[in-house]
Amino acid sequence: MTEQILSTTSAEVVPSFGTEIKRVLRLFSPIFLGQIAQTSMSVVDTVMAGAAGTEQLSGVAIGAALFWPVLMSVMGLSFAISPIVAQLRGAGKRELIAGRVHLATVICMLYSLIAAGIVFMLPLLYRFMPDINAEMVRVATGYLIAVGLGMPGFALFNILRSYSEGLGNTMPTLIFGFIALLLNIPLNYIFIFGKFGLPALGGIGCGVATSLTIYIAAFLFLIYVQRHKFYANCRIYRRLYPVTLEGIKRYLHLGIPLALSAMIEVACFSLTSFLLSPFGPVVVAAHSIAMNISGLLFMFAFSLANSVTIRTGEAMGAMHWNRAKRSMLCTYVLGFIFVAFNTIIVLTLRHDIIGLYTSSEEVWQMAEWLVFLCVLYQLPDCIQVIAIGVLRGFKDSRTIFWVTICSYWLVGMPLGFSLAYGFIGSEPMAAQGFWLGFIAALVTCSLFYVSRLVYLFKHRQVPKGMHLSL
Repeated sequence: MTEQILSTTSAEVVPSFGTEIKRVLRLFSPIFLGQIAQTSMSVVDTVMAGAAGTEQLSGVAIGAALFWPVLMSVMGLSFAISPIVAQLRGAGKRELIAGRVHLATVICMLYSLIAAGIVFMLPLLYRFMPDINAEMVRVATGYLIAVGLGMPGFALFNILRSYSEGLGNTMPTLIFGFIALLLNIPLNYIFIFGKFGLPALGGIGCGVATSLTIYIAAFLFLIYVQRHKFYANCRIYRRLYPVTLEGIKRYLHLGIPLALSAMIEVACFSLTSFLLSPFGPVVVAAHSIAMNISGLLFMFAFSLANSVTIRTGEAMGAMHWNRAKRSMLCTYVLGFIFVAFNTIIVLTLRHDIIGLYTSSEEVWQMAEWLVFLCVLYQLPDCIQVIAIGVLRGFKDSRTIFWVTICSYWLVGMPLGFSLAYGFIGSEPMAAQGFWLGFIAALVTCSLFYVSRLVYLFKHRQVPKGMHLSL
């Protein structure tokens, strides 16, 4: 029989809009700053690999394009921990948290080994790209092997992050995100350029530095959660818990859809970069600039989504529907404010922003069009990402999976490809076509997710995943 984790015994107290917005912002701020640190690591890799040579930078770029979808599947599997912990906390059953996190750790760490094996095999794909530069392939292969070795470290770091965020403590995301950034800079310097008697590895050194960084950061994070008084009531890894087949099934019921959704979405964007390569370096460069700007803007919505997962998960653990709805609405208010602010900033400063990336007039002109599309992209992206955060809090991961599949691979990619290559319209639209496809995919996602949330709140119907004692 399935043990219920949901509690309806506590009286529901719905906070005011002002109070709830403050609570969401308290969670949001450290997550957002931690995301800045993570993004900065990618910028550091790009700058330092570029200093080692164009081929080194290109090798890291094509290696990272294949690595990120696999990494996102590892991260996605660990995303399930946050709503589990938040709901148990909301239900007043903190004593169950350590056992659930132990189970999740076993599953995620085992999967990280499988993911590492997948990453090690990814260089085989370059055999199907005969025109690619041999030195780029060598660098990309070495980079993938190096970051593949770091997969267990990535898994442990994200397990601890999701556990901590589920408890409502987002500050470690900030602390250890910046520790990782500060470690990554000198390690990159040492391994890329060969300091202290070590050989100069070039772009491969980025991968070595990344893996060492994540292992050190994960180890320090583990010490933190074991020693800090905040975690005194639910210490993890203090003893072994039974790992049952039923428990594994329950976790995978929630975790696999989240892992696949994250991987599929990132794979869509990675594939786009490859599909644009026949249009030449100007198109690829303009697309890369727009993607970079989009990634920076996305941090706002992503951080809000993680925050609302915590708030709605805690509320639904106690079956407080009105409190969950208040959290969702307040998060959307914040999201729309950020979208408006970002739109004004990007449109006003677009010339200066693009100028930071390129001095080429040709690239600049194309990038300006893509930046306009990037601004249009923001609103549906904000709506769908926050909705995903709410649905994660409800443990409704299957909806997230199916909507992602349908929106990106049945709407966005086919439309984008058709527009880009001229199968629809009078002439090929190249990168603009794919960006219109992205917008169509996000609008589709938003419509599906909002419909699902309206249905859940109207009928107060608990998704199947919430009935499971995880």
